[in-house]
Amino acid sequence: MPDCAKPLSAWFWVSLLLVFLAWAGRAHGENYQARIIDVQARTNGTSLSIGASLDYRLSPTAREAVLKGIPLTWHVDVQLRKPGLLWDTIVFRQILPVRLKFHALLNQYEVLTPQGQEEMFLTLNAAIHYMSSLHDWVRIDNSLLTDDLVLALKIRFNREKLPVPLRPFSYLDAQWFLSSDWLSWPLAN
Repeated sequence: MPDCAKPLSAWFWVSLLLVFLAWAGRAHGENYQARIIDVQARTNGTSLSIGASLDYRLSPTAREAVLKGIPLTWHVDVQLRKPGLLWDTIVFRQILPVRLKFHALLNQYEVLTPQGQEEMFLTLNAAIHYMSSLHDWVRIDNSLLTDDLVLALKIRFNREKLPVPLRPFSYLDAQWFLSSDWLSWPLAN
C-alpha cells in the first residue's frame, strides 16, 4: 500500500485534540463579553421607561486598538417580544448605538451616546463607567403593552465599524468577542 494511503496514526488525533482543547480553554478562560447586569422598567402614565446597568469588558487587544485611535462601537438591542409556539413575535425594537474613541491630541476619551451627544472623559475607566448606564433612553408607548410580553436585551459589538484590515481578525480572535448574550425578563404590566 502506498504511504499516502495509510490511516492517520493515533498520535496525530491525540495531538489534534490537545491543540483544540488548548484553543478552546484559552477562548473561554479569558471572557471579554459584555454583560447586562440589571434592568429597570418604570411606567409613567403614557409610556414605559427602560434603564439598564451594563458591563463592558475590553480585552487587551481592544484596549490597544482604542489607544491607537480606532473607535469601538456597540449596539444595545432592546426588544419587547410576545412569546409564540415556535418563535417570538417582536412587538417593539430599538437599537441604541454607543461608540468609544480616544483622541490622542486631547488625551481624552469620547463616548458617543444614543442621542448623538459626545461626552469627553480623562480616563478610559471613566468613559466605560459612563457607557455602563442606560439612562432611560428607551421609552415604549403604553398602548403596546400587554400582560404576556417579555423584555429582551443584548449588547452587540459592531465589527463592521472596525477598519477593513482589522475585520477578519475580529471574527477569529476571541479577544474581539465583545458582545453579550440575550437576556430576557417577563414584563409585569
